Amino acid sequence: MAKFGGFPGGGMGNMQNLLKQAQKMQKEMQEKQEAVATKEIETSAGGGAVIVKATGDKIIKEIIIKKEVVDPEDVEMLQDLILTAVNEALGKADTMMQSEMGQFNMPGMF
Repeated sequence: MAKFGGFPGGGMGNMQNLLKQAQKMQKEMQEKQEAVATKEIETSAGGGAVIVKATGDKIIKEIIIKKEVVDPEDVEMLQDLILTAVNEALGKADTMMQSEMGQFNMPGMF
């Protein structure tokens, strides 16, 4: 009897089993991604002068700027603080997603 597709044991049963496992894993991955996407991340810059809140799917939800950091004579500093906090929030979102999805051990996907 010929082996189906080179799988040991041959037959459609093994192929169907493999397909079921792949579908289960895909569903678990999607559920995990959705869960991580809703988690919130909070970062700050300038000792808390600028606070950024984002979600795991890299959506900026809120930027809080303390009044004392708003100086019309030094707008560049405020811009730098905002950029720093936003970039840190997005970096944390990436790290969180990679950490959570790492259990699926599929290099290059995230």
